[in-house]
Formats: sequence, structure tokens, C-alpha cells
Amino acid sequence: MAFEAAPRRRTGSLASGLALGAGLLLAATTLCGRSQPEAQGFVGGSRLPSERPLKVQMGGVDKLVSDRIKSVEKTGKLTDAMRLVAAAKVRRAQDGVAKSRPFSDELSGMIKGLVKKLKGSGLEAELPMLRVPDKVTNVGLVLVTANRGLCGAYNTFIMKMAKRRIEALNAQGIVPKLIIVGKKALAGLKTRLADVEKNYTETFFGMPDSINAAKSSEIGDAIRNLFLSGEVDKVEILYAKFYNLIKNEPTIRTLLPLSPTGFDDPNDETFRMTSEDGRLKVEKEKVPAAKARNIESDVIFDQPPEVILNSMLPLYLNSQLLSILFDAQASELSSRMTAMKAATDNAKELKKKLTMIYNKKRQAGITAEISEICAGAMALDEKGDKTSGPALGIFDNSDTVGADFMKELEDGSIPDTPEDPSGPDDRPVIDPYAN
Repeated sequence: MAFEAAPRRRTGSLASGLALGAGLLLAATTLCGRSQPEAQGFVGGSRLPSERPLKVQMGGVDKLVSDRIKSVEKTGKLTDAMRLVAAAKVRRAQDGVAKSRPFSDELSGMIKGLVKKLKGSGLEAELPMLRVPDKVTNVGLVLVTANRGLCGAYNTFIMKMAKRRIEALNAQGIVPKLIIVGKKALAGLKTRLADVEKNYTETFFGMPDSINAAKSSEIGDAIRNLFLSGEVDKVEILYAKFYNLIKNEPTIRTLLPLSPTGFDDPNDETFRMTSEDGRLKVEKEKVPAAKARNIESDVIFDQPPEVILNSMLPLYLNSQLLSILFDAQASELSSRMTAMKAATDNAKELKKKLTMIYNKKRQAGITAEISEICAGAMALDEKGDKTSGPALGIFDNSDTVGADFMKELEDGSIPDTPEDPSGPDDRPVIDPYAN
């Protein structure tokens, strides 16, 4: 008897397990059938869910145009930052000119006083830096350019002027000896100046970012050694003279020999950058010539006057070079400000045009989608598809349709709850373990 009870219990548990599995299977089938119910029409009827994939792009219509707009915007911010940095450096050059002016004026006045006191004593023969040759057969030319570009046509204008000056000297049978200040002039020797006769002395100085007396003295020593050694009879310097923030002109100026009667540049002037109504501007002021110091007749010199002048003239040359370097740096920075301002404005204009193109493409995409939807609706109307319910009449509006819809709900034509999916609910339970 004990052996017969155990099989019955095992058979009963197996049957209950099969019944539970069949119930779970039926519940899952019912849920799957209800997961996609038929969509109800607006006023009666039903329609099948559309299987047409949504093709409206979420986000940018054209990713390339969007990326280009972002790139142009970043470039505009960069060029505007470079313009502001150049403006700050122009102020630094302005401060440098103001600080170096007192020393230059005092030195020039002292030299003029000594020359005036010793006038007619054959001073030119005693001081080599004042000696003017009878005939110029060799000329030294100092080219001052920038180390970097992105400053408009600043370097190009200087190199064009240098080429014209060298061609003029070559026409006189003179091959100039070149001293280079700035990397752009060094690169121009192989490009713009490749077709003219010149003699590069292998003397190169980089255009300093922070101009000081030590740098001008280094350049002045090289120029003075070239002149005092007799290799050249005259030294000229070519640089861009600063006029205002939008104008600078390549200028040629004679450095050596110095004139014993006039040490001042007739066009000498200082500049001061200010702002007015949010815009930068430059105010220029004419600098009067330094007056000669009055040296009394009973002054006793500890050393001969020519020795004193011979030690003061290099200082004067260095002060003139310092002023020229500040002028050239101001011209470079003002050209960079102008170029970066133009680049920033172009970036804004380009961004505006690209944004317009982007919006047009986006609007065209939306219009195309609407056209496709309308075309599909018209095609269904032509086929006589009634799944979406009757069309609105001529006098139908939101009020009449709403009233008809409420009446249809009250009449019971639309069920309150969705109908169960059709299917065999009394399907037989299959025993998977049956033979």
C-alpha cells in the first residue's frame, strides 16, 4: 500500500505544474495581443497603426554645416582675442616710447651743445661716426620686419620697398650689404629678394617681443662695427613708420654717418593710444627738436671734447634704434589688429550665411515631410479608405465634431474599454510529457 500512494502524489503534482504552465502561457499570449491595440478613429471607426518609420531628423539637418558653423565661431573668438592682445602690446610700445624719450632728448641736447661749442674745429675729421665720404661706393641696409605673420600686408610692403631700393642701388653699381631683423625678412631673401644682387652679412636678429635698451644696443653694435670697419660708407634702415592704427608706411632712413648739425628727425612725433565711445584711436603729437645745451666758455673738460663725443655718439645711435624698433613694433601690432578685426568680421558674416543655409535646409526637410504626409493622406482619400472615419463636412468645426463625438459616446457606439483580442481562448492544453 505504501508503494502505491507515492506514484499518485507524483502524478498529481505533475498535473498541477502543467496546468500552471498553461495558465502562464495563456496570460502571456493575452498581454502580447493587447500590447498593440487598434487605434481608434477621431469619430468612430478604427485604423491600423502606421508602420512607416519616422524620418524627421532629431537635431541638425546637416551635420557638416553645423560643424562648420561651430568652427567659424571658434575661429572668430580666436581672432578677436588676438586683436585684443595686439592692442595691449601697442600700449606697451607706447609706454616704451614715452619712457625712452627723456634720455634721448637730453643726450641729443648735450651732443648739440658740444658740436656748437667746437664748431669749425675740424670735428668731422676726428669722429668717424660723423665723417661723410666724398663718394658712396658701399651701402649697408638694415631690414626690420616681424617674426610672425597674421598682420596683413605689413611684411610684404617692407620687402617690396627693400626690393625697389636694392634695384636702385644695383643700377648705380652698388651691391648692398644686408643686416636682417625679423624672421620674415630672412625668409624673404630666398623668395622676393632672390632675383636682386645683394650681400647678406649673416647678421641676423630676431624681432623682440619686449623691446629694451640691451636689444637695441646689440643691433647698434653690429651696425657701428660694419660702418667703422670701412666695409660700408653709409648705413640705411628700412622699417614701417607708424602713423595710426590703420596706416603705416615703409620708410628708409639714414643711420650712419650722423650729421653734426642736425640729429633730429624732422618728422619725429610720439603717439598715444586712447579709446573713445568704445573704439580705439591714436593721438599723435609733434615732438619739438631738442635744444642745444648751453655750455659756458669757462668749462674745463676732463677729457678732450672729441673723446666725450666719441663715447656719446654710440649712445645716441642706440637711442635712435630703440625709437625705430618701438615704431616698427607699433606698426606690426596695429597691422595685426586691423587684420584680426577684419578676420573677426568675416567670421561673423560667414557664420550668418551658414546659419541661413542651415535653416533653409532644415525648413526644406520639414516641408518635404509635410508634403509626404499630405500626399499619403490624399492617396488614401482617392482609394476610398474609410478606416479613419468620415470626412468633415463643409460646416463642421471643433464645436460640432465635439458634440457629435459626445453623442456617439452616450449612444454606446464606442465601447468604454478596448475589446479583447480575438482568438481561441478554449485551446486544449497539451501535455508535453504525453507520449
